[in-house]
Amino acid sequence: MTMTTDLTVWDVLERQLRTEITLTWNPDGPVVLAIDSEKGGVGKSGLAGGLIAVMAANGRRVLGVDLDPRATLTEELGADEGEYSVNDLLYEDREADPDELPELSGLAAEALRPAGKAWGDNVRVLAAERALANRETDNTTPDLEHRLRISLEGVAEQFDLVVIDLPPRAGGKLVGAGLLAATHVIFPGTLNADGQIGVRDAMRTHKFMARTNPNKLRKVGVVRNIVEPRTKLAKYYDDQFAEEFGSEVLDVAVPKRVIRQEARGACVPITVAADKADAKDLINSYTHVLNAVGRVA
Repeated sequence: MTMTTDLTVWDVLERQLRTEITLTWNPDGPVVLAIDSEKGGVGKSGLAGGLIAVMAANGRRVLGVDLDPRATLTEELGADEGEYSVNDLLYEDREADPDELPELSGLAAEALRPAGKAWGDNVRVLAAERALANRETDNTTPDLEHRLRISLEGVAEQFDLVVIDLPPRAGGKLVGAGLLAATHVIFPGTLNADGQIGVRDAMRTHKFMARTNPNKLRKVGVVRNIVEPRTKLAKYYDDQFAEEFGSEVLDVAVPKRVIRQEARGACVPITVAADKADAKDLINSYTHVLNAVGRVA
């Protein structure tokens, strides 16, 4: 669902938020969704957490993969302590005996952690840790950027949706690992200069990574995220998004609501506050985004 060009993002939100919507999710095969922007502060982790919460509330099995060494999504999902993290999947000790190394295909199953109790029994996490930052300069682990994809073989199929939260950096090995493991990618952008630049650069990286992604990486589009009330500056960047990204801009948006930060700080899904108007707005918006993902073949 692409943008109707004569509508502003506030028109889209007004129409979107006055219409109750249900999740319609029947993709052909597993969906591994990378959330990508090459700028920080555009709400990638918040979008990831929101999508996971809505899928879980609808009884779907969801896996959150945190590729950001800051571990923001890991913390929000309240992941239990575990022996292994994403870092262990992406690293291989060159001094080890190759005969003693585990088979990489399907190895992600060994690193799955339950999310916190508030998230329910159908959410699992591949957690990040600070040591994950070392993989960006790791020149010894063979085929590092393909290791996440291979380790998810036979594991992604156990979930209705796998959400990969990418770090906010220009390309890099962690972004590459996430995009090569993904089947779909979505680009969140705030209506400011950072949001526009982050989407532009991420879409450029996607073009390069899609060429070597064996999963046929599908582009969902651009979602205007953390949308604030209309101002001249926000309207300017809304016009800029329409001009630069055109039909890539989805006809859905996610508004800014304080309750999102409250839920995030408490490490609980936004769906626990589903009786509150602001939370309903966000749940509605995340459902619209998920339906847009599900429609991409």
